[in-house]
Amino acid sequence: MKSISATITLLFLSFLTYGQQSALLNELKNKYEPYYQATHIKMGILLKQNDHFLATRLNFDNDRNTVFNIGSATKTFTAILILQEVERGTLKLSDSIGKFLSPIQNISGSLSVEQLLRHETGLAETVGNQEWDAYHIPTDSILRADVLQNVKPQNKKQIGHFVYTNTNYILLGQILEKINDQSYFDLLKNRIFTPCGLKNTYPYVSKSITNLVHPTDELNEQDQYQGINYKFFADYAFAAGSIASNLEDMALFYEHLYKKQTLISQKSLLQMTNFKNGKYGLGLQKLTIDETEYWGHGGNNYGYAFRNFYNPQTGDMILYFINRFRVPMKNSLNKDLKAILNHQSIPKFRTYKTKEFKDFIGEYVLDGLNIKFSIFEKENFIYFQMQHLKVPLVSYEPNVLLDVSSGIKFMKSSENPNQLIWFQNRKKLMAKKTLLNID
Repeated sequence: MKSISATITLLFLSFLTYGQQSALLNELKNKYEPYYQATHIKMGILLKQNDHFLATRLNFDNDRNTVFNIGSATKTFTAILILQEVERGTLKLSDSIGKFLSPIQNISGSLSVEQLLRHETGLAETVGNQEWDAYHIPTDSILRADVLQNVKPQNKKQIGHFVYTNTNYILLGQILEKINDQSYFDLLKNRIFTPCGLKNTYPYVSKSITNLVHPTDELNEQDQYQGINYKFFADYAFAAGSIASNLEDMALFYEHLYKKQTLISQKSLLQMTNFKNGKYGLGLQKLTIDETEYWGHGGNNYGYAFRNFYNPQTGDMILYFINRFRVPMKNSLNKDLKAILNHQSIPKFRTYKTKEFKDFIGEYVLDGLNIKFSIFEKENFIYFQMQHLKVPLVSYEPNVLLDVSSGIKFMKSSENPNQLIWFQNRKKLMAKKTLLNID
């Protein structure tokens, strides 16, 4: 009887804890949803602790099958395929890429596979610096060959130093195809998707995918679904950022990678997570939230952002996506999600009327740096904008506005009504209003 009673007590406590976390997740939804709703952002969140999942959606129906582009999180998949080749004996991390690929302009054949994996090649970026984006492709002639023809000269001073470059993983995809005489996309399906039982994961984004969340551009907040061209993801982003998936599939994938050894051996996982006193391993990053270490690899692409955090000590997971290139309020969001997993309450933003900060609104320039930015009001929210970066400002205390993504805090100068004080990383800068607000 004592054993039965103890089991019932544990089940009750587990249910109680799960209910508390669900309530906290609902508080988080209420905290962020008004800000994301004002800028047409759709977000999906999935938390995993022990065998429990907690999920919520901001600004759209709670459909767990919603698919999105995982962006550069694709690099983890590519690194796994490379490590599988190492385990098969078909390549070594020390092998030069010239052993597998024909000469490519501005790409040294002496670079090693491991240098590609660690972004230590000094190669120039070829994806992400073009003058057009995924939804404004000038022609339909995008081919992978075109991508590699546009690589700028290598910076040899950067060899051996971490400089993140998509070009590295595009080349790794090419190597995988050369070794296997098979497409990278078929390798993904046969050696990762199927063994992990991924049901809503696709090698690249296309309009044919059911339940694909519509990408939205940064500046105008407009739906870009009709502009999707699969060639951008398949031929351009390729092994650096092509994959589409949903949160549950991604959680299952990480479970197989980190805990079940379905894909690679424990030895290979240790290689992936050897960050060499830095923050980048082999297709994985060392991430931190409030000094707690996580493993993962974020992804940003035109109209999509994805974040994933795996705690190697506890097995806890934090995963979320939005239909935008950047994640507004991400630092605050990350801390709050971690707090929910730790059964801690999350702080609320102050409720304020925009007239409280009427004198903050205007165009500014930072003294001594000539950096221009603006603070403006839209639909009863106040925003900070610098070039294409636009984020909502919140308040935790009277007469103070905060960008919880970057940590910038704005206060009114007591000495000059046309100046703002910009606080960031313990530094204090003055911003002078250049265009006065006129009623």
